[in-house]
Amino acid sequence: MHVSLAEALEVRGGPLQEEEIWAVLNQSAESLQELFRKVSLADPAALGFIISPWSLLLLPSGSVSFTDENISNQDLRAFTAPEVLQNQSLSSLSDVEKIHIYSLGMTLYWGADHEVPQSQPIKLGDHLNSILLGMCEDVIYARVSVRTVLDACSAHIRNSNCAPSFSYVKHLVKLVLGNLSGVFPKPSLLSLLLTLLPNVYGKSMLVSLPDFPKTQTLLVFLLFWI
Repeated sequence: MHVSLAEALEVRGGPLQEEEIWAVLNQSAESLQELFRKVSLADPAALGFIISPWSLLLLPSGSVSFTDENISNQDLRAFTAPEVLQNQSLSSLSDVEKIHIYSLGMTLYWGADHEVPQSQPIKLGDHLNSILLGMCEDVIYARVSVRTVLDACSAHIRNSNCAPSFSYVKHLVKLVLGNLSGVFPKPSLLSLLLTLLPNVYGKSMLVSLPDFPKTQTLLVFLLFWI
């Protein structure tokens, strides 16, 4: 179960806040780093996705993953690195890493600008804006690496009072899917009485609590429930 970044912001009807951008950036960079530990250029299918608001998936655990499914109807050119648009050959995993870094940076700029009126500037701190600009450099060798991004996120976490990154991602997921804890709100004592007592004494019973053993047993059950 997951939601895309685009789905979360569509429900919100507004942009990512700065701490949410830091959080999604950190969780995404960690996911990319783990991906590059596991795959190689010999497995191009595992690296063939383009990070975009529709392919960046937010998970209930607070982590991030990526997909290339069900996004064929989206125009991804704005999120695609220049070297990919120019059909340049890729010679190393480092090149592929920089491609994804570009797409991630553009995706987060999109999130920061979502539903913001054109007359208003994007509100980003200097440190975050500097990192995103470094991710979106047109020239591949000038672009920052995943390691640089993770170091910047770690520095931000140390120097701020922000919550853990995963908590911001969880909140974005809940915008779409609601409470994911699996614990449903417990009905009130009165509503349980109204529901269960007629089944015990008959549907014609009015709301009352006769001093019968059945009632005592039911009340013990309700005490454990609440």
